[in-house]
Amino acid sequence: MAMKTLHIVDGESTGGSLRQAGLGKKGDILSWRDALYTGPVPRGLTLRQLSRLRSRFWTGKSATEFDKRDSTLAHHADYDEVTLWFGATSICQLSLVQLLAWFDVYSRANTRLRLVSAYGGWLKPEQLLQAYDARQQVIPAQTRLGRRVWLAFSSPSPRALSHLLTTDLRVLPEIRDTITSMLREYPEEHSGLSRLERKLLRTVDSLGITTPATTVGTTLHTELVGDVLLYDMLRLFITAPHPLLRFAAPFKSKPKSYQFNGSKIGLTDTGRSVLAGKSDHITLNGIDRWIGGVHLLGHRVRWRWDERAKEIVPKRKLAFD
Repeated sequence: MAMKTLHIVDGESTGGSLRQAGLGKKGDILSWRDALYTGPVPRGLTLRQLSRLRSRFWTGKSATEFDKRDSTLAHHADYDEVTLWFGATSICQLSLVQLLAWFDVYSRANTRLRLVSAYGGWLKPEQLLQAYDARQQVIPAQTRLGRRVWLAFSSPSPRALSHLLTTDLRVLPEIRDTITSMLREYPEEHSGLSRLERKLLRTVDSLGITTPATTVGTTLHTELVGDVLLYDMLRLFITAPHPLLRFAAPFKSKPKSYQFNGSKIGLTDTGRSVLAGKSDHITLNGIDRWIGGVHLLGHRVRWRWDERAKEIVPKRKLAFD
C-alpha cells in the first residue's frame, strides 16, 4: 500500500507544481497561504484565534478564511507522513516556524514529519521529485527552535527576536536572515523609514517621475515579498499628512483603486529630507504597523533600527522631535 502523505506548501504555486509532478492529489496538498511578515501576530493566541484574526486582516470582514486549512492540519494524524515544503524566503520561514511550533505541541508521538528546504514553485517536475527524495526528517531540536522563534516573533517586544541572533540557529539555517530582515523593518533611527520603505523611495528618486507599478516591479527584482505590501507603502507616502511622494500628473481616481498603479509619482521635498535622514517620517506622519507581535503606533515608537550597529536600539531624542 502506498504511503499517504500530507504536503504542506507555501502557496498555490508550489501546490500546483506538486500536482503536476504527481506528488499528491488536491486534497493531500495543504497551502498555508499567509504572509506573516505583515499584519498582527500577537502572542498567546491559539491557532484558531490567530487564524480568525489573520482572516479579518486579509479580507477586511471574514473570520473563516483559514478554517478549512486549520481543519486539515488538525487531522494530520490521518496521514503516514507530513512533508513541509518551505524555502529560504521570509514568507516561507515564518510559516515554517509557525508550523514547527504547532507540531512541537500538538504532533502525535508517531508523526513522521519531513522537511524540503526548497521553494517548489520555481522547480520543474523532475527537480521537485529530486527535492522530495532528498527530504530530511524534522528532529526535535528543529521543532523546539521553531517554537522559540515563533514565540519571539509574536512577542510584544523585539528584544526576544533580536536576542535570537546571538544564539545558535544552525538547525534552521535559513532563519537567521529572516529574523534580520524582520528587525530591519523597524523604523530606521534617523529617517523613521523601514528598509523596504527606503528602498521604494530610493527607487523613485533614481527614476525621477515614474509609476507605482514600475517602482514595485523594480523592487521585486531583488525582494521576495508580496506586491500588496509595497503598493500600500507607496499609497501611505502619498496620503500622509506630510507626503513623501506626490502625484506628478493629475490623478482623479482614489489612491486605493487599481488605477493608482499606473499613476505618475515623484518625490516631494519632504521625501528627500526624510530619505537623507534630515527629517523623521514617524515624527511627521506617525505609524500604524504590526511586525509580528509588536504594534508600532503613533508619532513616537519605542524601538528603532540602528543601521550602523545592525541592531534594535531604544529611540533617542532626535534634533527634529
